[in-house]
This record gives sequence, C-alpha cells and structure tokens, in this order.
Amino acid sequence: MSAKSKLTLALLAATALLTFNPGIVPRLLSGEQVRADEILIDQKLANDLDALTGESSLPGVETNGVNAALAPASQDAGVLQNQVAYKDAAPGDNPFQAVTVNTETIEAASFQSTTPALDAATSTATANPFVDKSSVDMPKPKPFSRQVDDSALRYYATNKDLKRLGAELRRLKSLYPDWEPPKDLFSPATNISEQPLWEIYKSGDFAKVRAQIALIQSTNPKWVPSEDLLAKLQAGETRALVNRAFAQGRWQQVIGTAQANPSILVCDEMQVLWNVAEAFAQTRNYAQSFDLYKYVLSTCDDPQLRLATVQKASLLLPSKGTSSLIALGRTNADGTMEFENVGFDGLRRQLGDYIQHGNFDSTPSDEDLRRFVDFVQRTGSGPDASLIGWYFYAQEDWKMANSWFIEAAKFERSPKHIEGVILTLRNMEQAGQALKVARRFLKASPEITDQYIEIVSSELTVEGSEMEFKEKELAEFEKTVKVRESALGGQALGWKYLGEGEKTKAEEWFKESVSWKPTEGGVIGLAVLASRAKNYKALNALKAQYGKDYAALSEFKVYTKSNRVKRKKQTAEKAPVKKKRRLTLFSRES
Repeated sequence: MSAKSKLTLALLAATALLTFNPGIVPRLLSGEQVRADEILIDQKLANDLDALTGESSLPGVETNGVNAALAPASQDAGVLQNQVAYKDAAPGDNPFQAVTVNTETIEAASFQSTTPALDAATSTATANPFVDKSSVDMPKPKPFSRQVDDSALRYYATNKDLKRLGAELRRLKSLYPDWEPPKDLFSPATNISEQPLWEIYKSGDFAKVRAQIALIQSTNPKWVPSEDLLAKLQAGETRALVNRAFAQGRWQQVIGTAQANPSILVCDEMQVLWNVAEAFAQTRNYAQSFDLYKYVLSTCDDPQLRLATVQKASLLLPSKGTSSLIALGRTNADGTMEFENVGFDGLRRQLGDYIQHGNFDSTPSDEDLRRFVDFVQRTGSGPDASLIGWYFYAQEDWKMANSWFIEAAKFERSPKHIEGVILTLRNMEQAGQALKVARRFLKASPEITDQYIEIVSSELTVEGSEMEFKEKELAEFEKTVKVRESALGGQALGWKYLGEGEKTKAEEWFKESVSWKPTEGGVIGLAVLASRAKNYKALNALKAQYGKDYAALSEFKVYTKSNRVKRKKQTAEKAPVKKKRRLTLFSRES
C-alpha cells in the first residue's frame, strides 16, 4: 500500500471512530482515556475501509491525498523535524541587493530622493547602517546611557588630587567598560545645579531645556552643560522629530532626520529604529529597510524586542526579506528556532483571507500547508490548529474540519475550538452528538450557549425529530433561554406548547420571544393564538405593528361586530330563494 493510501485510510478510520461512537467525543475533549473495547465500528464500514486498498472508495466521503496528508497526526507519529525550510535568501543576506553590498557599491543602493543619499549598511553584521564610510572598519561605540555617579571623580579633579583621580577612573572603568570620562572634568567649577534642567527634560519639553540653558549661559558665560545632558537632549529632540514625522507619514523627513543624527539608532531607541525602517519600506527602499532590521537582530538582545522587530518586518517587507531575517534567529534551549513561529505569519494571513473572503488566490501551496501542519503538531498550538479547522470549514470539508477542531481543543481548552466541534458535528448531521458537546460546555461562552439553543430549538420544531427531552432537560433549556433572552428559543417553546394544546404556556413564550426581539416566528405564533381565540383586537394590533415586516400576517382575517353583521347580510343575500308551494283544495264529487 502506498503512503498516500495509508494516510487516507488512517483519516477515514479516525472519522469512522467519531461517527459510530458519538459518546467518545466529549470524553476526548475532556482528556479522558478511552478503552479500545469501547470503540465499535460496524462490519459494513470495515468492509468499505478494506475496499479502499483497491479502486473503490467509501460512499459519501471525498478525501484526496493532499487532505489526508494534512489530517492531524496520531500521537504515535513520532517527533517531527523542528526545522523550517526558508527560500529565496541565504541566512541573513539582504535579498534586495543585486550584488553583495560593500563600500564601493554603496551609492548604487542609496535612496534616491531630494534627501541626500544615506549610507547603506556594510557587510559587517553588527554595523549601524547609518555610520560614516570612514568609520566602517571601526564602528563607533554606542553612547553610554546608564547614569554614572562621577561626583567623587569631579571632587578629586577640582582638588587636583591626581592619585585618587586615577584610582577613581580605574574603578569606574572596571564597573562600566563602555563609559568614557567627561571632557569637562577640569573645567572651572560652578555652583550651578543641573537638577532643574533634568526635571524639565523628564517632562519632554526639550525646547524649554534649550531656553533655560541659554538663559543660564547669558549670566554665566563659562558654564557648560554636562555631556550627559547634552547627549540625552539631542537624542530626545531627534526622537521627537522622527516620531512626529512618522505619525504624519512624512517618510523622507523621517529618513533625513535619522541621517543627520545617526547616534539615535541604538537598541535603547528601538521605536526610532522601527520607524526609520518602516519609512524606508514605505518608500519601497527595501534594501535599506532590511539592513536596519538586520542591524537590530545582530546587535540587540532583548527577546521581546527582537521578536517584535521580525513581526513588524513581516508586515512591510516582501516575503523573501522576512525569510532572510527569520534565518538570523538564534537557537532556543529546547532546540527550536527563535523566529520559527513568525515564519508562518504570512501563511496565517493567507488562510485568514481565504476563510473570510473565499479568495482562492490566497490559498497557500500544499507544501506550505504541510510545513505548517508539522509545526502545529510539534508545538501543540491550539489557535493554529483551529485556524486549519476553519480553513477546511470554509471548504465545507466537515470531517477534516471536525478533526482539527478536536485537535485544537486537546492542545488548548478554548471555547472557540469547542464551537468549531459543535458546528461541524451539526453539518455532519450528528445533532445528538453536537448537543452532548454543547451541554458539556454550555457556560464556556455565549456562542456555545447560542449553539445549544439553536440545536434544541430545531429539534423541538422539526417534524419527525427522533430526540426526546426529559422534563429535567426541558427545564434546563427554558432556564437557559430566559437567561440568554433568546427570541429563537422562546418561539420554539411557544410552538412546542401550542402543538401540545397548552395555549397559556404557548402565549407566555411567544410574548417573551417578541419582547426580547420581534421575529416572524414569534409574531405569527401570537397571531395564531389570537385568531383561534377570536381575539380580533389583539390580532388587529399585531397587524398594525408588524404587518409591514411580516407579509404572512395578511393571511389572518380580522372581524369586528359591524363587519360580522354585514357578512351575515351578504351571506343571506347570496342564499337561493325558495318558492312557496301553493296548496289547492280539491273536493270530490259525490
């Protein structure tokens, strides 16, 4: 038997298990173990399954080789490969460059606009793409952003205590290797405190800080603000300019501001990095955009920011750029790749578009789907398993969708997955089994409660239903209908009791139904009761209020006292006139 036939046979066997053993589904969803002797499959199905090894197929089931390969794997399928094959670009390479980027070919890839061309990224993985070419071989160190207490250092400098000054310098360098001594260490001492300036800086009013500095210098010409304050002030001003231009969609200004202040492009200013990268992408300069994203992944270590960077890139860059960035992911402790999950975001969007719009142009390839299925099985991703379920649901492949919803519920007990199980069971004409699942998870979500009400309402009103509801079950349904204020459930109960001759109960439920939400079923139910009771006043009120919405009300005749008399007169006039017989008395001749 071929591998394709084995997969198809396995899928149909799993479907048969659920079809002929409906009581097992709720137990599977609850995680209970099911014994082998509890699973029954009739002989006809066994014969049909055997026939699949030949040329015949099971009637009513269409399962091609592709779908069989995409069915949820059994628990004994073994550990799947944990690598994803990425195409179009070698790991970390910029796929948007015609040739390998180097310092001689930078100009060819520069952004062409009224803004001066920006320096492209170098081939060095950790190089900031905006550094000057003259510093490519020795990248500038990132500005040190941590606050260092240099009060002792300044004290020793003021007192010309060079021995202690040297010792303090060595101590600070050992604690903060990236820190550089302030250049104003030996400047004349002043009694001016910068604390008020820092307070203004924290408020974000950078213009006011500049104004205060100018004011202080007007009366103290020799005073110079600390390098730390000036560096942070410049970074804040640049950040504000970039973010404002970004919010207004002025992409070239975003890029130009970053070019003028490349020191802002550091890991501590991640939002600025993201904004500049997006500005490049929006101007279709994917090469520069890719280099900025790559710079983040090659330089910054925060896992959440790294992940967010790839996610943002996946929304802006063509797929080959995203794939190349994903390949820069690190290996996790469990052997999985850092960005493997993000690698399927594009496919998820394709599936979502197909589910929502039925757009066949967005249908992913069979190979991409197989890789996604492998990933979902290996990671136990409930939302992804459910997404596959809705994908098959959109194709009306109820059995395959049902299998994936059950798989999703095993991975993650989410009401949305249970709802999928119920819907597919109903489409598979297994209302009884769907009702069992709905009852079990009745309070899990409003959607499942609505499904429960729909199932019971349908069975109460459909002709020839095989379901019987015990008194306790009916009481539970009535309670649920009232809590949910379900017009559908109310009218279903109204028709049930009307059919059983319990007019009072029927009227109560029809009135409840219409008060929650007027529907044709509820209004017509009240009309039937009013007509039978010859309550023409109530019937006339219904016709006046709902006659425009429900045409069926026109079939109900309203009779008043005057038109009843008129009707009798018309009936009498139309009746045939009987001629009186004339009696003749005859006398006998004697």
